[in-house]
This record gives sequence, C-alpha cells and structure tokens, in this order.
Amino acid sequence: MSYGAVEQLFYDVSTSRSRKDAFRENAEEVAGKYALSDTEREMVLSMQVEELFEYGINPMLLMGFWTSVHGPQSMPDYLKRVPTLASRLEASSD
Repeated sequence: MSYGAVEQLFYDVSTSRSRKDAFRENAEEVAGKYALSDTEREMVLSMQVEELFEYGINPMLLMGFWTSVHGPQSMPDYLKRVPTLASRLEASSD
C-alpha cells in the first residue's frame, strides 16, 4: 500500500493554487506525477471518495481535496459519497 503518494497529491492540490488549477485542467497528467498504483490512480481520477476513505486516506485531507476540486458548496454531495463518514459525524454529534 502506497497511500502516502495519494495523500501527497491531495495535500498539493489542496494547498497550491497552481496544482489545483492544473488538476482541474488535466487530472490525469497531474496524477501521473505521483507514484500511484493503478488502483490508486483509478480511485483518484474517478473521485471514489468512499473507497479512498476506506483505503485509509486521512478524512480531513480527502475532504480538503474534494472541496478544492469541486468547491465548498459541494459538501452535501461529498457526504453522500462517504456514508461511513457521514454516519460517524452524526453519531459524534449526539
């Protein structure tokens, strides 16, 4: 498992405007600059957030990546894609 490369990609996209813009323009090219496995590359490019969460990607980093790519207004859609995380958040607020 090499999820460190996935987390580095997510961190870079979340913290660098130029990397975020490049990812939005050509995600495949940007992802190719990281040592991702084929499975990781597919999860990232397909935005399989539940699978990435279950894979072990830091949930805050995953959320930051999602909102960097889709904008903060997309948070409800993000939570729908990660029902495991959404149910944990609901349980912790009780």
